[in-house]
Amino acid sequence: MSKFQIKSMFEQIATQVFTMKDVNAAKTFINEFVNDKNINDIDKKVILNNIKDIKHINKLQTYICNSLLKYEGMSVN
Repeated sequence: MSKFQIKSMFEQIATQVFTMKDVNAAKTFINEFVNDKNINDIDKKVILNNIKDIKHINKLQTYICNSLLKYEGMSVN
């Protein structure tokens, strides 16, 4: 029996987003990545809506980090 390791979408994009300095380039990268993935349309809308008003790269990186932690079941309140 094969064992597949499924990575969350946030885990797949985290490394690139954490190295980016331009918030608009990072948002474009996330937007394209999310739209190219076969994920639930409601989840897509939530993610894209959550990032659209973010103005600073560190806030965007915090969102990705918190989302990743939530997906892994280690979210903070």
